[in-house]
Amino acid sequence: MVKIYLSPSNQPNNKYIVGDTNEKAEMEAVAKIIKSILDKEYDCETFLATLNLGTDLNERTAEAKSNGCDIYLAIHSNAGGNNTASGAVAFYHPDSTTGKLLATNIVNELGVICPIESNRINSVINGMNAFGGIGYGEIRNPSSVGLTAVIAETDFHDNPLTAKWIIENKNEIARAYVNAIVKIFNINNKTNIEELEEVEEVAVVIKYYKVQVGAFSSKENAEKLLEKVKSLGFEDAFIQYN
Repeated sequence: MVKIYLSPSNQPNNKYIVGDTNEKAEMEAVAKIIKSILDKEYDCETFLATLNLGTDLNERTAEAKSNGCDIYLAIHSNAGGNNTASGAVAFYHPDSTTGKLLATNIVNELGVICPIESNRINSVINGMNAFGGIGYGEIRNPSSVGLTAVIAETDFHDNPLTAKWIIENKNEIARAYVNAIVKIFNINNKTNIEELEEVEEVAVVIKYYKVQVGAFSSKENAEKLLEKVKSLGFEDAFIQYN
């Protein structure tokens, strides 16, 4: 079973340009909805970061590792570009093909639902190029202990249009994240699994039922009844000798 660790932004000082809110509050809300959807609908295990933990190696990364997680998804919103920048951006580790695919899927899914067109030249970026090759901590640290790490910048919170969109569409945004995750990791929907189990259970039960239509001391009489039963359409009828 795939285990997913959600690490929402821990940056309350990153204020949204509208709505009297901040990156920490909005991304924690999105992460909680993502977890709710995955827990309810999909066959995976999801962990929400302990929210007062930092992002150092011995904090959220250690928590994700101790829970046996496969995926470390940091959920943020962005800033920069003179209040006109728009579009989702996601960062991955260059050694992880899966991480790059997940980052690409997240950007694509968010792009589908956002009515403000992205003006990003590059939306899927090597997260280890930051800070002169040191890389972002939430890419570097989880990757160092074997997790697939992605940082997703949902959209820009210093652009009035995209900030308002994030605030008003957290359910849709969470669903886009979920879609990206389940597609990459082929996570089954719980409803489909339950339906399949019900069908298999019925099939097993049916195999246990047999109907006896007669008992004879004469083989000739038994064969006559067998012919009659088969003539009625029961081609699998048979005689059992005791």
